[in-house]
Amino acid sequence: ERVYLIRRGAVRLSRVYESGEEITVALLRENSLFGVLSLLTGRRSDRFYHAIAFTRVEMITAPANSVLRAIEEDASVGLLLLQGPSSRILQTETMIETLTHRDMSSRLVSFLMVLCRDFGVAGEKGITIDLRLS
Repeated sequence: ERVYLIRRGAVRLSRVYESGEEITVALLRENSLFGVLSLLTGRRSDRFYHAIAFTRVEMITAPANSVLRAIEEDASVGLLLLQGPSSRILQTETMIETLTHRDMSSRLVSFLMVLCRDFGVAGEKGITIDLRLS
């Protein structure tokens, strides 16, 4: 029912399944959107997610109906909003590629490279990924 834009920080989106297992479905960073699925489908989603901040997070949130009105008034708003799901699709495809047809060490290296690219902070000693992951 709401759309969220991460202005600063990092967020993990996860789902808890009937078995009690929690699965990470996305790692989001600055300028990432979530909560837009109902905008794209035109109906309320029956999929519920947990959003957990990895770092201090600053977000902007708006009711979905306000966002829809903004899109109707200015098509460029809709184009901007499409960047979020497009980025998530690319992230998902990268993770699928990372997790299939590779041994464990190759998957780990690929995953660390994705984290470096998306969340890494360059410093004198290399790149730091300042996220608490398990």
